[in-house]
Amino acid sequence: MSKVLARTFIGLAMALATATVAANPAAGPNATLTGVTGKVSVNQGKEFVPAQSEMRLKPGDRIMIAEKGGATITFDDACRMDLGESKVVTIPVKSSCAGADISQQGIVQGAGGGGAAIGEEGAHDNGGVWIMVGIVAAIDLWAISEGDDETASP
Repeated sequence: MSKVLARTFIGLAMALATATVAANPAAGPNATLTGVTGKVSVNQGKEFVPAQSEMRLKPGDRIMIAEKGGATITFDDACRMDLGESKVVTIPVKSSCAGADISQQGIVQGAGGGGAAIGEEGAHDNGGVWIMVGIVAAIDLWAISEGDDETASP
């Protein structure tokens, strides 16, 4: 395998590993859902399911509170956040008491009593991941353009 091909492979593997770790942090549960009243659902990755009191939550989980519903998120640092009706809230990595900005979306109630979240489904700010991938790719391309010590003759 030539040096250029080896460097390209290593650069791509590092970029992919970095992007995967940054986009999917392996954070464990950091909060508990309590005081569930009315229709409350939780999405922990695949779909919204009915919430249960004392349910453990991890960063990225989403809680949907329907009209006339409510719940409380209690973070492991004892910070509490009361959730009102007609909202979708995404659990952050740290509590609002520790400085996190809690993502909340309103819900538009439909004629059939259901609701839909306003905004892009599952939107996450992964811009930093793509910036890192771009930097690694640029470094790799620069290394390729510098040439290879190996020469080939026809």
